Amino acid sequence: MCNIKIHETQPLLNLKLDRVMQDIVYKLVPGLQDIPAKTRIKMSYRAEVRHLRRVLCHRLMLNPQHVQLLFDNEVLPDHMTMKQIWLSRWFGKPSPLLLQYSVKEKRR
Repeated sequence: MCNIKIHETQPLLNLKLDRVMQDIVYKLVPGLQDIPAKTRIKMSYRAEVRHLRRVLCHRLMLNPQHVQLLFDNEVLPDHMTMKQIWLSRWFGKPSPLLLQYSVKEKRR
C-alpha cells in the first residue's frame, strides 16, 4: 500500500474509509474519536459568516449561539462576507480559505 503514488492534483481521489484500521487506531489512541475532524464546507463568495456558522452548527449538531468563527484567533463578525474575508485577510494565498471555529462553554 505504501508504494502507491498519490495523484498530485487530487490527493483525496482514491481515499476510502477502512473501518478495521479506524477501530485499531481508536484503540491505540484513547479519546481520538472525541476530537472533531476537519470540516470542509463550500460556500458562495457572497455568503456571510452567519450563514457559514448556521451550516457548520447544523452539520456538527451544535447551538449557533455557542459557536464563533475565527480567522487567526480573531472572531469574525456575522455580517462579513466570504469575499470580504478573502480580500482583507487571504488575498494572494492559495485556495482554500481556511477558517477556524470555537465552541463557547455554556454558562451555568
